Amino acid sequence: MKKAAIVLLVLGCFVMFQACSSTPKLPDAKAGLYVNAENRFTVAYPEKWEAQALTSPNEVMRAANPSQYLLPVIAVSVADQQASDSLDPKGFTEAVKASIPGTKRFKVLDQEDVTLNDGTPAKAFTYKWTWTDGATKLLSASLITIKNDKFYSSTVTTILGGDTPPETLLEIAKGWMFY
Repeated sequence: MKKAAIVLLVLGCFVMFQACSSTPKLPDAKAGLYVNAENRFTVAYPEKWEAQALTSPNEVMRAANPSQYLLPVIAVSVADQQASDSLDPKGFTEAVKASIPGTKRFKVLDQEDVTLNDGTPAKAFTYKWTWTDGATKLLSASLITIKNDKFYSSTVTTILGGDTPPETLLEIAKGWMFY
């Protein structure tokens, strides 16, 4: 009876060790790498960009090119999943429009299905839109995904026709990894 208990104890410790050691370790935060320990993800962005003040309740990170206009800028958000949340770019842009009163003329330019490093499905897309002043035309690239009852997004925005092409914005937005 004691041998069986010892074998079970050793086996239980082995299983727990295996479970703990199979969870990948989060890297350390550094310039160009945001680490979210609570939700176990990282987002990479250009190292020279600087942290900015958060602008909405769901934002967990914001960084921008330290240029005169702080563009391009990346914003990362995490929110509890709502019944209406999906990986639909048009639905996402409608939500952005609703969250920034006065914006208009959202047009999705391109989209692609993405599988993140841990197998999570995501949608990456680019879109153009007009800021609340009615004159400033913007270009954004977003990555959206749903995991563990949370809706995640990273959005990189710059001036339409600016120095940063849509492909570069999209690569930055797709710099997302779960652990």
